[in-house]
Amino acid sequence: MASLTWPVTTSKPSHFNPYQGPKSNDDNIFSSLKSPKSTSQLRVLHARVIKTGLANNDYVIGQLLFCCSISGCMLYAQNVFDKIPHRKLFFYNAMIKCYSDNRAYKDVLRLYSLMRIHSVACDSFTFPGVLRSASSLANVAVGAEVHGLAMKTGFDSKITVKTTLIDMYCNCGLSGQAWQIFDRMSEKDVICWNTMIAGYVKCGEFTSARELFDLMPVRNVSSWNTIVDMYCKSGDVEAANVLFNEMPEKDIISWNAIISGYAKVGQVEVARRLFDEMPQRNVVSWNVMMTCYVHNRQFHETLELFKLMQVSDVKPNEVTAVVVLPACAHLGALDMGKWVHAFIGKHRIKMDAYVTTALIDMYGKCGSIEYARKVFDDANEKDSFMCGTMIEVAAIHGKAEEAFEIFHYMRRAKIKPSDITFVGLLKACSHVGMVDAGKRYFNLMSEEFGLAPKLEHFGCMVDLLGRAGFLDEAQELIMSMPMDPHPVIWGALLSACRLHGHTMLAKEVAFHLMELEPESCGNYVLLSNIYSKAGQWEEAVKIRTLMKEKRVKKYPGCSSIELNNRVCEFFAGDRFHPQCKQVYEMVDQMVTTLKKEGYAPLTSSALHDVDEEGKQRSLTHHSEKLAVAFGFISTETRSPIRVVKNLRICDDCHLFLKMTSRYYEREIIVRDCNRFHHFREGVCSCSDYW
Repeated sequence: MASLTWPVTTSKPSHFNPYQGPKSNDDNIFSSLKSPKSTSQLRVLHARVIKTGLANNDYVIGQLLFCCSISGCMLYAQNVFDKIPHRKLFFYNAMIKCYSDNRAYKDVLRLYSLMRIHSVACDSFTFPGVLRSASSLANVAVGAEVHGLAMKTGFDSKITVKTTLIDMYCNCGLSGQAWQIFDRMSEKDVICWNTMIAGYVKCGEFTSARELFDLMPVRNVSSWNTIVDMYCKSGDVEAANVLFNEMPEKDIISWNAIISGYAKVGQVEVARRLFDEMPQRNVVSWNVMMTCYVHNRQFHETLELFKLMQVSDVKPNEVTAVVVLPACAHLGALDMGKWVHAFIGKHRIKMDAYVTTALIDMYGKCGSIEYARKVFDDANEKDSFMCGTMIEVAAIHGKAEEAFEIFHYMRRAKIKPSDITFVGLLKACSHVGMVDAGKRYFNLMSEEFGLAPKLEHFGCMVDLLGRAGFLDEAQELIMSMPMDPHPVIWGALLSACRLHGHTMLAKEVAFHLMELEPESCGNYVLLSNIYSKAGQWEEAVKIRTLMKEKRVKKYPGCSSIELNNRVCEFFAGDRFHPQCKQVYEMVDQMVTTLKKEGYAPLTSSALHDVDEEGKQRSLTHHSEKLAVAFGFISTETRSPIRVVKNLRICDDCHLFLKMTSRYYEREIIVRDCNRFHHFREGVCSCSDYW
């Protein structure tokens, strides 16, 4: 733009109206570039405007500004606007539309203030754009000022102005003022009715919204959608379904709303049936259904649906990536996650903070901290949530120093830490036993940043102290908490009792847990395991009998491994896998080989009162061993093997995998319910502290 200058403005014919366009055919220049999609195309168009002498034509320059609005080139539009020597109302309105269409609402209000300073009169095209911006920013002060000016100039009689005033007041929580405007209107169109109903919904006045809906003389599909969506968001999906079935016509928004409603209340099968029945789907439809699966922890189904989306005619967007990546993260599906990352780059999906953070989380939870760090380092703008996620990733991989380094970066960059930041830091300290550092960060929260510790922070501190053997101090901290101890807090102390074999305290802690969570299997199982490990078999049997009496179901150990973009699961003693025979043969071969290398099964990890041979046999068939064996027979030699387990890895499997990594020269990465274990050359990254 620097080389393009404006010619001297010439006078217009007296009959010229900028809103109607010039009487000549000079504006045919726009037929060659009706919808420029980039700044370079706008430059070409602008150059032609100047070359053909149309730079003094209000209509043409106004259209150029509108083209900037369509293509989203706000900076270019501002540059054009700044070079106009005599700015008329038409140009201000064009810029207001440009900013408003691109959600630059603060710039709209800035431009409106400029108009007032330069005494540029507003018209019926100005007020709606300014009011919509005040509404979006919930800036009732500016909205009320604009309302007063509209009344003073008489433009408040326009139905478009009144409608935007209703929306503005409702967005600011002032439904009473909105109703006064609506009630006094002599003529109301369907858009006005819809705006008032939607306003009541925004203010949480659902009864008023439904009553007004029932009074509507004429309804369109938007009217129905507003009420259906209202019931869905409030959790009354049955009322929403009744209205949905009564609708005279439905659009994609109608279907998306009802699917989202059923998804919200956990009725996944109904949501999927409706999704399959949809006559037409857009990207929102696919995102809603995948979100439904993710929220209900059906991660396999999420990825299967994403694969189906690839063969549809709908292009994924940033929301799709943010939905699919957590599913990859939970399953440890690194190859699929990498594919999604490549897809984002290939289709130029915007790498905003949400997508970047989801990628960091995915790579971290899939065992590739190197890729996670690269995504983090490559991000142009880092916020507190992104930094907190990277700290969390470093923590679960046992990289405490890296977590501290990122926190120091945040302080240098003046990025204010959040609660999540300190949860990650405390976890990092816990996983490596840095008690003093953990205490410093715990105190730093309130002393320097004014953040009051929450349950999560107390839980991390109890875990840190308990793992390090300071059980009495951990118990004292629980007693001093300003809130009632949550089951997670007691659970952290119970885990510490297991680690240090403190059966007396374990029994006391378990009593608290069983009162708080009588149907949680984890508490019973953990206490039973503590008794078993201590050789107190009668006590262990009593706990398991109590579980049966209360019909508490035990979740079996499950390990998963990704192969060719497909996640395979193994349970302890699993005999259902198609390659079951080869897997067990491989496990037996590995055990026999490693025994010759000095491997002695840690039968203390066998939690049933059987003979030594039976204990060794039960250990051999743990799910992580089966998953690793499957990886051995299914992957290339020396390629890393990544396994995700739903429970804590036992002592015997930990020893077995250390020796496996050394003898077979394979890197084995296991994510259990607490952290990552990177087995390389006979050593684990956790340093046997987990």
